[in-house]
Amino acid sequence: MKITNLSKSYGGNPIFEDVTFSFSKGIIYSIFGVNGVGKTTLLNIINGNLGADIGRVEYNEGSLFIEDNHVPFEFMTADEFIVTTFKFKKSNYSEEQKNELFERLNFQPGKKRISEYSKGMRSKLVLILALLANPPILLLDEPFSDIDLVSFKEISHILKAERNKRIVIFSTHVAKIAYELADKILYLKNDGLFDLTRTFVSSDELEKFVLEKMENQ
Repeated sequence: MKITNLSKSYGGNPIFEDVTFSFSKGIIYSIFGVNGVGKTTLLNIINGNLGADIGRVEYNEGSLFIEDNHVPFEFMTADEFIVTTFKFKKSNYSEEQKNELFERLNFQPGKKRISEYSKGMRSKLVLILALLANPPILLLDEPFSDIDLVSFKEISHILKAERNKRIVIFSTHVAKIAYELADKILYLKNDGLFDLTRTFVSSDELEKFVLEKMENQ
């Protein structure tokens, strides 16, 4: 997948300009940036939900964008929601994979309605749905903010084990998450998207580096 010279503004105010990058299957990407720099906007443009003012996105067919843990049918159980979603999409999923994901993420909703779920449970359900959909491009906006540490490690193992199946791009403001999960850490500024060389020996060093960049922006 390739993005070329993407620029976006709101009300005449530029958000970012000249964002160019090529993404490859088998690599997990993390996007860093200050608040308001346009991380969510960029993911929306890549997914096709939003148009850029200038530039183009190529080879993004089949992308799936998970922006938050909102679930539309809160009166349903998890199983009902998964079945309904795949029926609506006229697609299939593996029941065996679903059961494995439930177990690995310690997701035990039983017959509880989604309206009764905690934020963490909702996030797990949305991530499970995304993994069952098996998209060639998976876009995640701050996906781990409500996920417990044990579940994050399991999700990390799953995404890394399946990295050759898809492109994964996620945004986060937590250096530890980016350092542990991402193969490439991309820094979004108003004048482009930059690959931070993976020379950091710890997430603390990465966080210091990113904070310095943010302060000098």
